[in-house]
Amino acid sequence: MDAEEFLRRYAAGEKDFQGIILEYINLSGVELQYIDLREARFRYVNLSSIKLRSCNLIGAEFCYCNLRNANIESCFFECAWFLDCDLGGINTRICELTCTRFIRVNLRDAKLSGSGEEPCEFWDVIRPDGKFIPGFTDVIYPASSPDKVNGEDIPF
Repeated sequence: MDAEEFLRRYAAGEKDFQGIILEYINLSGVELQYIDLREARFRYVNLSSIKLRSCNLIGAEFCYCNLRNANIESCFFECAWFLDCDLGGINTRICELTCTRFIRVNLRDAKLSGSGEEPCEFWDVIRPDGKFIPGFTDVIYPASSPDKVNGEDIPF
């Protein structure tokens, strides 16, 4: 499906795009809300500055995508995959991130906030502070002191 058809169907009120495959398209700056994209496949898609709100992206796969400066709120990413993606400056708020996998991604200046029953997995990532973390980890900011969690000061 090309970008024009996808956006036309969304504008017409369609919300169920489960299993959709989107490749080599530009959705930069688009605003989507209350859309079901479970098991969707995004390949080489420009999603920079996209605004997603209350979307279901459980099991979605993002390969070679640009999500730079995306704003994502109240979305479900459980078991989603980000492979070779640019997530620089992404901002997630109140998202479900259980078992989300980040493989060879740029997280520089990212603000990942959300929750999940199981931790996210990171392989060969650039942390929000710009430091490269080789190999696998499930904690990109190890607590360096009792008053820090994921590198952030615990507010009192």
